[in-house]
Order: sequence, then structure tokens, then C-alpha cells
Amino acid sequence: MKKPCLAVSLLFFSSVGFAVNAQQHVHGQGELLVSQEGSMLHLQLVLPAADALGFEHEPETTEQLNNQNLLAERFTLNTNVIDVEGKCELVGVEHTLEAHEDHHKSDHEDAHEAHSGDHDEAHKNEHALHQEHDEDEGHEEENHQNIEVEYQFHCDDAVSGITVTLFELMPSLSAIQAQWITERGQGLSELSAGQPTLRW
Repeated sequence: MKKPCLAVSLLFFSSVGFAVNAQQHVHGQGELLVSQEGSMLHLQLVLPAADALGFEHEPETTEQLNNQNLLAERFTLNTNVIDVEGKCELVGVEHTLEAHEDHHKSDHEDAHEAHSGDHDEAHKNEHALHQEHDEDEGHEEENHQNIEVEYQFHCDDAVSGITVTLFELMPSLSAIQAQWITERGQGLSELSAGQPTLRW
């Protein structure tokens, strides 16, 4: 699920002095890594899927699928996610949410196929295979999933801070641990719905 660009970004942040703990997973808490070099501003956001989506597995219902697709679109367009203070243009977005097509059948098709025992049995077998596959992936993840988003902005002037606006969309997200490094220095801060702005 991780994209190479995100892994490279983690290495970059580690090399410039961030103590990144990629294994950390605490519901209600996210991480934000910020780096500015010249006119380029890089942001990486890590959120627990339970807070971002309300579930930590592949979408199983039409509602879950729609929620995931809507969040993927929000991330791609940076709609109600992060506001940058300065004249900046979004030039790159990577995230680990994949848009899925709705494979659920219509009510008519479901009613028609409800008479087919073979279909039900095949579905049960397929579900069992998926469950076995998930168990084979290893127990260390314990079904905890993070969502990672990386933004790259080109800025025409100095950026003095950013505001995380997604707290309004994710009420169970109580805090984001922010780490930043710019030409002005580096620091740590905790962001919340009551204090969503990071300044440097």
C-alpha cells in the first residue's frame, strides 16, 4: 500500500534530523512532517485509518467505499486538509488511498442472484481465502492501518506557517504531532482542533 515516494520522503525526513517512528499507531493521533527548502515546501501527513475513514480494512459496503473515494479525492485536491500561509501552488500529491470502483451489485441483481446457492457458496469461499491471506500477512500489524499523504508546494514567497483543517472532517482525531524543519530552524509542536496552526 505504501508508495515509493512516501518511503523516500521518510528517509529524507530522517536524514534531516526527524526521529520518525513509522511503526507508531495510536488511534486519535496523527503525525505531520514539514520541510521547506528554497521555494519547495514538503508536507507528509500520517493518519490512523480508523480516524480518517472509520474503519481499518478494505471497504466492505457501498458507504465505506464512497467514504474512501471521497477522502481520496479530498487528499488529491487538498480540499479541507491543509492551508498554507503564503503564495504557494500545489505541484504534487501522493497518498496511499486508492480509489475503488463500486463492485456492489444493484438491488435487482442482488435479488436475482439470491436464488443461486452456488453464488453464495463461492462468495463464502472467496471470503475465507481473503481471511486466510490476511492472516498470512503477519500478526504484527494487527489490522492497524495508517493513511499517508504527501504534498509538494512551490512557493513564491516565504511560508510562515500552515493550518490543518481536516480536524473538522475527523472528529475522533484529537492530536497531530508536528515536526518541522526550514531555513529558519526546526521544532516540534502538537496540533489539535483547538490549535490547528503550526508557525515557524
